[in-house]
Amino acid sequence: MNLPKKDKNGVSRLSYSQIATFMNNKNEYYRRYIEKRPFITNEFIEFGSKVGLALEKNDFNLFESDETSVLNKATRLDLFEEPTVLRMKGFNVYGYIDTCTRDFKEIIDYKTGKLGNEKKYMSNSYVQLQIYALSIMQQKNVLVDKASVEFITREGNPFRREPLKVSNQDIKVVDIDVSENRLIETKIFIQKIAAEIESFYLKNKPS
Repeated sequence: MNLPKKDKNGVSRLSYSQIATFMNNKNEYYRRYIEKRPFITNEFIEFGSKVGLALEKNDFNLFESDETSVLNKATRLDLFEEPTVLRMKGFNVYGYIDTCTRDFKEIIDYKTGKLGNEKKYMSNSYVQLQIYALSIMQQKNVLVDKASVEFITREGNPFRREPLKVSNQDIKVVDIDVSENRLIETKIFIQKIAAEIESFYLKNKPS
């Protein structure tokens, strides 16, 4: 397939963030992946990265004591930022598992957001962990038994000059369906989305 991004071997590559961007905002996809404009971060993205790094390193020095008490409740498994690649017809899908067991039977993705945003990870359009489960099955010949999102609620509003911080809400665990049928559906869906991205790219790429 002919997609905007290629790996070191010249094979088209996708990531879940590319797929989500394409599904949610094609204009943003065009700017980021076809025009290749520099990615502009923001306070919300930086906060999520700060939380993720703290959980990976088990180091909460940058957080207040009330925030740390919440973060300490997050599940930390054996491995962190474990790379994955799912090989598809004509392209590969790359990613990183936030944390997983050494035997790859359980995988977790950490998310941050305002109260209520955890609901979007209950949608069938959220397929990040299914992609990881497929890649584990393909690479390791292991079936993932348990997959979940651990959603850490934030509070504050940078637009009102309020710093972002971890709220005192309990971490919300969203169980993700990684059954055989769901993984088959996901694989078909990813192939379909890749075809749509290819069509969009070929139609809109600079001449």
